[in-house]
Amino acid sequence: MILESERRAIVATLVRYCTAIDTGAWQLLGDVFLPNARVDYTGAGGPVLSGAETASWLEEKMARYVVLQHFVTNVDIVQDGDEVRSTAYVLAVHGYKDDDGDMRFFDLGGEYNDRLLETSAGWRISERVLNMRWVRGDVPRD
Repeated sequence: MILESERRAIVATLVRYCTAIDTGAWQLLGDVFLPNARVDYTGAGGPVLSGAETASWLEEKMARYVVLQHFVTNVDIVQDGDEVRSTAYVLAVHGYKDDDGDMRFFDLGGEYNDRLLETSAGWRISERVLNMRWVRGDVPRD
């Protein structure tokens, strides 16, 4: 059974991920993922990465956006033997300037399905799978 204090700490880990992306504080991702974590963005057309690779990949991919705002909500946390699993809804807003300098936006919605471990430094994600449900707006073409 998950204690309320553990639940709050796990949610803080999920929020720290959003903060890292939205503020460009990529070093915060070291406090989110285990270095050997499996991070699967294939649901949104991305790669499968290790936790150690995630910060540099996100920094490169997010560089084009002048507005980023990620929200996690409807967080469900369950104990599964020695492991903790969480599912959280995600809404991600992305804003960028097109070739004419006009602002364009797109949003995506889905879920983060995570497995977490408690370490001496706090809760860390050992596996993340992004399941994208929808996209709306002007997705940039690479």
